[in-house]
Amino acid sequence: SSGINAEWPLRPGAVREEYGHHTKFCVRHEYTRDRRDDNLTPTRGSRVSVKSELAGFLGDANHVRVDGDVSKSTRLPLGLAATLTARAGFIHTFSETSRVPITERFFCGGPGSVRGFFTDGVGDQAGGRPLGGLYHWGVGLSLHRHLPFSPYIWGLGKFMRLHGFVNTGSLESQPGELMAKPRVSVGSGLIIKVADRFKMEINYALPLLFAPGDTINRGFQFGIGINFL
Repeated sequence: SSGINAEWPLRPGAVREEYGHHTKFCVRHEYTRDRRDDNLTPTRGSRVSVKSELAGFLGDANHVRVDGDVSKSTRLPLGLAATLTARAGFIHTFSETSRVPITERFFCGGPGSVRGFFTDGVGDQAGGRPLGGLYHWGVGLSLHRHLPFSPYIWGLGKFMRLHGFVNTGSLESQPGELMAKPRVSVGSGLIIKVADRFKMEINYALPLLFAPGDTINRGFQFGIGINFL
């Protein structure tokens, strides 16, 4: 308990306001269509995913939330493949006095999102802690190919790829500000498939456009997951 008491004064007020219990009753629906030739490093095909949530029957949550992403991959000459990914989402409350708890908001930035920023580093911060937003979008273009040697040399070419990327996106709490301050980053790195279940990325990212308050991460980044921007 002494550790909690010592930490409490260091918490920003905007974060302390979110302490306590939140009760939510909701109905969720998720639709996914995946026609890619590989779910980790696709070279052709597409994927569409839409998640929706309606909350407000009981409890203190009163909103509709929609979040979706779409990606398209295609093969190019010289052994290259291109993947274009787009994401967007919004949260709409049914009352002007309703608040969206911080645990329900969107966050943006990091190795799996807009690279070149720390995790959840895009958007409003309070004392270095992200506050999230109600609207977000992101677009990523990646060019990738096998390592430039035979896949039979140590077997590395079978599960490692080189890639270069361009990411852009934004996170806001007002829809009118969503397109006003796009963040942009570029970079390149190495993709490593692990047992065909997830992938790791080791990238060097360079933020080109960012806003005051963002926490940028210029340099090497490490990420692990399934779906990347």
